[in-house]
Amino acid sequence: MANSTELRAGAVLVLDVGTSALKATLYSARGGIVAQASQGYAYTSPTPNSAEADPDDWWRALPPALAKLDADLRAVRIIGLTGQMHSPVLLDARGEPIKPCLLWLDRRCAQETAELMAALQLPPYHLNSTYTLPKLMWLARYRPEAIAQARTLLFPKDYVRYRLTGAICTDASEAGGAALLDWGSRRWVPERLHYAHLDATVLPPLRDEDEIVGVVLDDVADALGLPRATPVITGVGDVAAILGGAPIEPGRVMIAMGTSSMLYAILPDHLRGVRDENDGIYSYDLCGFRLLGGVSSLTGGALDWAWRAFGAASGLSFDQAMRVVEQVSPGAGGLVFLPYLAGERSPFWRDDLRGMFVGLHLGHTWAHMLRAVVEGVGLCTRLVLERFARLGMPSPIVALSGGVARHGIWQRVLADACQRTLALYGSDSAASNVIFALCAQALEPGMPFAAAMNRVFSQPALISPDEAAAEAYARAYALYCHYLENMLQMSREP
Repeated sequence: MANSTELRAGAVLVLDVGTSALKATLYSARGGIVAQASQGYAYTSPTPNSAEADPDDWWRALPPALAKLDADLRAVRIIGLTGQMHSPVLLDARGEPIKPCLLWLDRRCAQETAELMAALQLPPYHLNSTYTLPKLMWLARYRPEAIAQARTLLFPKDYVRYRLTGAICTDASEAGGAALLDWGSRRWVPERLHYAHLDATVLPPLRDEDEIVGVVLDDVADALGLPRATPVITGVGDVAAILGGAPIEPGRVMIAMGTSSMLYAILPDHLRGVRDENDGIYSYDLCGFRLLGGVSSLTGGALDWAWRAFGAASGLSFDQAMRVVEQVSPGAGGLVFLPYLAGERSPFWRDDLRGMFVGLHLGHTWAHMLRAVVEGVGLCTRLVLERFARLGMPSPIVALSGGVARHGIWQRVLADACQRTLALYGSDSAASNVIFALCAQALEPGMPFAAAMNRVFSQPALISPDEAAAEAYARAYALYCHYLENMLQMSREP
């Protein structure tokens, strides 16, 4: 069982409702991670570009995830939630979820996105096909019975909180990810629901991220082994990961890498007004900080795809296969991969971009292909880091967090492909770290957010780039940029 000594002052429980698993993290009041566990679930892709899930799978994953913590949950003083964004969870008049839920990965609403872009004239980082409003418009056209039954709109973390407490609410990060937020006033823009044939009454109240919005219901608490009346805060979507991978420090550049990735910098005061060309990367306000960055559609997810498509046939386990891939020389024998399997968000904002291998020959093996996929993610990361440099943030050290940060192949390739030193702070719980800080603020009003956040960090491990690999990755990067420009040029032609 988890160390009970660490829990004497109480514990903070953070739930992360991810795309493929629910992760539970138990923190001590001082900020140390006492225990962590997850319970997986699946989503389906019944047609090309589709991704659907059953919201009740997320709720069903909670009891086994908590059981795996192997900790005395009676020490929990407060609960906070984060999770995948953009996925609309529609509840009917009985408060039951209307199934299936279209996940953020679902890209069937490209036409609806184009129509909304033409009508609303929003920048792409406020509206694209991963966002909620186009999905609701798609549902109105192709599953009108779902829209007709809808009485409440929530998002994955909000649905799990609703099942815990009965409270219906969300936060501004989810409203922004829905393309339904006025970013200036931080209020809903209900008239946009007209395009989905929905009434403004479906919109839940917007609450502050650290606001206590309810307590765990007695029967739920008893079933899960939690104290009755445990307070639960609003929380924030998994965009929180852009703040949670390293101590708060203006000018710091951070990569949070999971199925997709977020790459952001905390802007120092003298750069608060900086703006990228064509808004490929963009400014974002979160927890009182001004950030600049963007989001990739698939990074770790690209390797997962490649493993299933090519690597699994090797007969090796994933970890064994990665050890083989690590032995492939930088540059993957001249093989280059563009990792745009689900279009791309930052910095292109194009649904029509596609992934491709270039340079295949008879000497290449599955290991070369998997190596090229990891390197392709590294090269597209380098592209965005070069934009940061042009905007005044050269970022010689980049903080890396997220699930893939645990794997040596990702650490080595990202450091070498980007020629940057990586700082790893020993946690793949970047979004959960932010939720811990918000919970700490709720328990101790007046505590500065940065002080609460910095409780969770110790000295980082540093991964320096291998200068011997610089030339190989310079060649690979030149080829990547060449093929990318050709693809972009072809898509511009009539």
